[in-house]
Amino acid sequence: MKMRSKNLVLALAVLVFYGLQGVQAMANAPDLIKLHTAVAIGAVCLDGSPPAYQLDWGKEDGAKNWLLHLQGGYWCTTTQECQTRMNDSSGLGSSTKMKRSYFSGILTNNETLNPYFYNWNRVFVRYCDGSCFTGDKQEFSADGPYYRGSRVFSAIIDELMKLGMKNAQNVLLSGSSAGGLGTMVHCDRFRNRFPTSTKFKCLSDASYFITLNNPSGFVELHGSSKNLPETCTSKMDAALCLYPKNFVPDIQTPLFILNSAYDTFQIAATVRLPVNTSRSCLYNLTGCPDTVRKQWKMQCSHPIIYKNELLSPDLRLKILQEVTMGDLSKRGLFINSCHTHSQSEFQSKWLGDPKSMLDNMTISEAVGKWFNDEKLVQLIDRKHSSTKQCVLDASEPNACNNYTWGASYLCNT
Repeated sequence: MKMRSKNLVLALAVLVFYGLQGVQAMANAPDLIKLHTAVAIGAVCLDGSPPAYQLDWGKEDGAKNWLLHLQGGYWCTTTQECQTRMNDSSGLGSSTKMKRSYFSGILTNNETLNPYFYNWNRVFVRYCDGSCFTGDKQEFSADGPYYRGSRVFSAIIDELMKLGMKNAQNVLLSGSSAGGLGTMVHCDRFRNRFPTSTKFKCLSDASYFITLNNPSGFVELHGSSKNLPETCTSKMDAALCLYPKNFVPDIQTPLFILNSAYDTFQIAATVRLPVNTSRSCLYNLTGCPDTVRKQWKMQCSHPIIYKNELLSPDLRLKILQEVTMGDLSKRGLFINSCHTHSQSEFQSKWLGDPKSMLDNMTISEAVGKWFNDEKLVQLIDRKHSSTKQCVLDASEPNACNNYTWGASYLCNT
């Protein structure tokens, strides 16, 4: 009971702090580092610009530990989509349009808010290839797009190895959404670059996709097949190897799956949003107008509405079933019921909002204890048969724009 009170007090204190000062007040924004040398080996963004990352150096007993977080932001499956993406101001297709991102959640350097990883070398690998870091096609047009996501990942890893990561004691490869899918794809291959003495694990956030838009077009356009897990592509069509259920059971490296059973991105893919619906409804259920809710129900092409919450219980059951496939002896699980998508990058969900907690444990604590082998954390919210509106970060409405490509497809299909 004392522990519960302590955690709730901390959670409330964090939320109050946000309300007073905002997320950016406690988050640092390291310089954007563009890897110009990678251009010579064809490791480039969709528009041919150099790949980029942000690095906040570790200190004290965390100086030999590395956390790499792959940015998310959907993907492109046609030449036109990729051309639009590379010219968009989001920076998801060009490093020339990128802006520095603030480090919060799993990336923050605040010990109170990120007690397990705050003093590690923390790297935010920026996403500009549109292929979840899997593409590698030699052919290209002079004006782009270039399909080189796997080369981008390898080039940045090579650079970080030179900067000292090769001597790491502990490594955590993580990612959100499309970045989390890339994390799972590269998990075993990246682990093999380190000696067995290095503790190496992976974290996938909001990436256990049940529904994907045009996976065959994705794989063909980007030339991704040779970079998807061979344990999967040797048994089935490469496009099917974008679905985590088909390759995650074969991952040998310890993997932590963080997901909401009511992932908003996948809800929108399952229950179609009406044309012109505000994307804010994907993040804020309580702020979604009644007129939109009714329209959503009427125009829903997947007619599963559950307790008037615009949700598919079928989606929830599939996620709960698929994340437990395969050997669970080393797998961490944290499957809550938040009406949200990514959770590791947003401070209120990473450490703060009581509604995002399971078994009186924050996501931060769950991942930290699992990584340190203090506890095999496998928490699944099976109690809530409908979603919970969890607190939004001040930065989260802006994050909605990071999923323009997905939202465009989902809202207008």
